[in-house]
Amino acid sequence: MDHPFHVHGTQFQVIERVRDGKVAKPAYLAWKDTVNVARGETVRLVIRQEQPGARMYHCHILEHEQLGMMGIVDVRA
Repeated sequence: MDHPFHVHGTQFQVIERVRDGKVAKPAYLAWKDTVNVARGETVRLVIRQEQPGARMYHCHILEHEQLGMMGIVDVRA
């Protein structure tokens, strides 16, 4: 199942996707706050953090979030 991955309070760029050992670069860079992560895929991000504080990240499928697909990144100045 795919996972719509979301980060609160910031934006990121997808710089690489890896699936079945194949690396794919995006056609262009764009700032996002949500990205689809397919089954068996790794997505590498660059995240812009301009303010200190806690940032929650999670799967946007509620059942997945409730099962632990969420966490906090603590950004320090």
